[in-house]
Amino acid sequence: MSEPEGKKNIKEFDKTYQYLLDPELRKKEAGDAQLVIEGAVFSGVDLQGEIWQNIKFTNCDFVGAYQIKPEAIERSVFEGCRFSGIFNFGILRQVGFFRCLIAKTSHVVGDVGSVGVVFDSCEQMGSDTDANHWGSFGAYGEVEFIKCKARLTNLSGETRHVIRECDFEDVRCGINNDDGGSHVLIENSRLRGRFSMVVADLRSLTVRDTVVGTLDLNDAKVKGAVLIERVQGGVVRGYVKHANSFTVRNSKIMGDGQDVFDAYAGGIKTIEIDGTVFGSGTAKGANNTDGVTIAGGTGADLAKPRRRVTERLTIRNSTIPQLNVDHIHAAEVRIENSDIAEANLSNSVLGVLRLDNARFAGALDMSNTRVRDLKQSGGTEVARLGSQLKLEGSNIKLPRR
Repeated sequence: MSEPEGKKNIKEFDKTYQYLLDPELRKKEAGDAQLVIEGAVFSGVDLQGEIWQNIKFTNCDFVGAYQIKPEAIERSVFEGCRFSGIFNFGILRQVGFFRCLIAKTSHVVGDVGSVGVVFDSCEQMGSDTDANHWGSFGAYGEVEFIKCKARLTNLSGETRHVIRECDFEDVRCGINNDDGGSHVLIENSRLRGRFSMVVADLRSLTVRDTVVGTLDLNDAKVKGAVLIERVQGGVVRGYVKHANSFTVRNSKIMGDGQDVFDAYAGGIKTIEIDGTVFGSGTAKGANNTDGVTIAGGTGADLAKPRRRVTERLTIRNSTIPQLNVDHIHAAEVRIENSDIAEANLSNSVLGVLRLDNARFAGALDMSNTRVRDLKQSGGTEVARLGSQLKLEGSNIKLPRR
């Protein structure tokens, strides 16, 4: 292929090319001085197995598949470069990619064990909705994405992800358990379309000050905490298999007209919704749930419920048009200072149910629910609901009015 106008193939860079082939020669002749490579085209070359250190690639083009695979790259920078093809750059240690363009279906990744990897102001804009044809960028280790733009692609990472001030649309962030999962921090970003972490293995997840379309965490496994804070947007699919805690705080989750929010209570120790406004969903939406659903954990036989996982579910200072807390086995459920239009707390096994200034505007279904101790305060008296209160099959005894 012809080289881009005004650029030479890296082979024509003579001594520089020799230094890439033989880092020991470079060290002998140039010591530890930074090697600057500007305006080179890397194509039709076989560069594999070496350790590259302290190199600055500026305005370079990388074209091809598998021919360029050093053992490692350390203390180096790619600035204003373009990538078209498949590039596994080995283990990356303190490597930055700045203002780089990655072609639609290309792959630019660091190998397992990479640390200190940064993609800053980089772009990969895919166009094929078939995820089998998506590209990827990142590193199988610790990686930061700062001010990046991406669409219809994969983010690669394994032990630590930071996503800050990024604009993503329909992006997948899958993480396996080879290294025990990843700590993920997402801040000040826009996640349009679907941001998928389905079946991901996470140590922790924090999403704050971010706009989301659909945040999909279904079947993810989280060792520690999930925190969603000051988030605005559409849908949160939080049906994780397990997590130590799941908190939604000071957010506005309005749904997409069908789904809004769900979480699998049977896999989460503590759940907290605080200062959050939710929208309405369509009855039995895409996840077969209505509105805000925090459910599961009892098993099919309420007389012999599964071992309790959920210690506490707290909802406070929130507005929820449709709340479903059914088939939950919890030590304590607390609803405080919240406005709820319709609520389903049926088919559950609860230790303590605390309702403190909980304002129910419509139906409250607690049929077939067993509660050891019901505590009402702050003006809450569910008996006032009259015919809108369902207690069939429940052991709940309300005080006489």
